[in-house]
Amino acid sequence: MLGPLIVLILKTAFGILLISLVARFLAQIARADVRNPLAMTVLQITDPVLKPMRRIIPGLGGLDLASLLCIWIGQFILGCLIFAAMGVNPMALVGQLVVWSLLGVAGILLTVLQWSMIIVAIGSWIAMGQQNPLLGFLGQLVEPFVGPFRRLNLNIGMLDLSYIIAFLVLIILRDFILGGMILPQTGYSTVGGISPILGL
Repeated sequence: MLGPLIVLILKTAFGILLISLVARFLAQIARADVRNPLAMTVLQITDPVLKPMRRIIPGLGGLDLASLLCIWIGQFILGCLIFAAMGVNPMALVGQLVVWSLLGVAGILLTVLQWSMIIVAIGSWIAMGQQNPLLGFLGQLVEPFVGPFRRLNLNIGMLDLSYIIAFLVLIILRDFILGGMILPQTGYSTVGGISPILGL
C-alpha cells in the first residue's frame, strides 16, 4: 500500500532536481540571463550537485557534461528506488536500468523542451507583450531549438508556422522515435503501471 505513495514522493523530489538540471543544461546552451529570478532558483537547486561534479567533469564545446551526467545518475538512482519501493529487486535489472536511464536523459530533455514551448506559446498569448520572468527564461531555453526553424521564414500573417513545426519535430523525436522505436528494443517496462524513469 505504501509503495505508490513512496513512488509519488520520490518522483516529486527527483523531478524537481532533474528538471532543474535540464533547465540549467539548456540555459547554458542558450546563454540565458542568469539574473532572471527563475534562473537564479535553478542555480540554487542545482549548485550543491553540480559544483562538485564540475571539478571532475569539464565542459566540452559549450555543453555542460556535468549536468548530463548528473541527470543520468539521478535517473538511475530514481529507477532503482522505484523498483525497490514496489517490491522488485533493482540489482537484477542493473544493466537495463543503465540503458533506460541513458534514454531517460534524452526523454526528459525533450519533455522539458516540449512543455516549455507549450507554456511560452500559451503564456505569450495571455501576457500580450507584458514582461514575465517565467516566460522570458523559458523562451530563452527553447530558442536554440526553435531558432533554426524560424530562419525558414514560415510566417503566414500573424501565424508562426516555424514554432508549430518545431513542436511537431519534438513530438516525433520523443513519442515516435524514442518511445515508439528505440525504447521497445530495450525491453523497457513499467512496474505496477508506474514508469521508473522520468520522461519515458
